[in-house]
Amino acid sequence: MANAEKHNEHEDLEWEIKTRSEKEHGNLFYIVTLSVTLLLLLFSIWQKDFLFGVFIILASGTVLFLSTQRPDTYKFKLTDDALIIGNRENVYPYNRFDHFDIYEYSTEEHELFLVFRERFHPILRIRVYPRDIEKIKEFLSEHLPKKDTEPSMMDIFSKAVGI
Repeated sequence: MANAEKHNEHEDLEWEIKTRSEKEHGNLFYIVTLSVTLLLLLFSIWQKDFLFGVFIILASGTVLFLSTQRPDTYKFKLTDDALIIGNRENVYPYNRFDHFDIYEYSTEEHELFLVFRERFHPILRIRVYPRDIEKIKEFLSEHLPKKDTEPSMMDIFSKAVGI
C-alpha cells in the first residue's frame, strides 16, 4: 500500500497501517488467561506473598484490557530527509538513527525496527506490509545501514498474545 509522491529527487514512500494485527481472541484465550491468573493467585496465597497477588491481578487485568482494544491506524512516510508519522506530528530525521532492520515474526507480520543513536531510547517499531518490504529496504539503505536487530522478549510475547 505504498503510495508515492514527488519529493526532491526521489519518490517518497507512504503507507497507512494498524499498530497491530486485529486478532480475535477465542474463548480458549480467556480460559487460559484466567486459569493462569487463578493458579498464580493460589501460589501467592500459599507463599503468603500478597504483593505478588496484587501484581498478578493488575498484570492479568492489563492483558485482558489490551486484548479487547482495537488497534489504531497510523500513516507513515519516508522522505529524503526524515521519517514522518501522521500529519507531521512526529518527524524523525535519519541522523537520529544508527541503523534499521525489518524483522519477520510470521509470513504476514513484519516490523521495521529503527534503532536510535541515543543509548537509552527504545527502538522505533513500525508494522509494514510484506509487499512493501523491498521498497522500504531499498529506500532506507540510501540513508542508513541495515544491521540485524532482534525483538525483545516483550515484543515476542505481545505478538503471541495479540496486544
